[in-house]
Amino acid sequence: MKSKKGIFFQIIARRWFDKVNGNTYHSVAVYANNSLVGECPFEYGYGDGYLQTAAKILLKAGYFHGKGKPGHKYYDEYSEFQTYWRKNRNKVLVNVTDVSRKKDL
Repeated sequence: MKSKKGIFFQIIARRWFDKVNGNTYHSVAVYANNSLVGECPFEYGYGDGYLQTAAKILLKAGYFHGKGKPGHKYYDEYSEFQTYWRKNRNKVLVNVTDVSRKKDL
């Protein structure tokens, strides 16, 4: 796992609500010290679901690890990131924008 010491994370997300079907989708880009770590251009998820998508990107990049055993029904890739984010708000910038058109994701 990569060290998080001295790293500033940026999460830039956009949410779009599909009025016809009643679903919410988002896109996410994740940066570590202004370098792109990864992105997800289109994902289902309402509320702050973009944070879970960001956590998956950071997990895949090696910045965080999941809780439990991967593949197990109780595996949680979000818990370590969530704990880190709550304790280190000054090291994680989260910017989310609601957009009116799907193509703006």
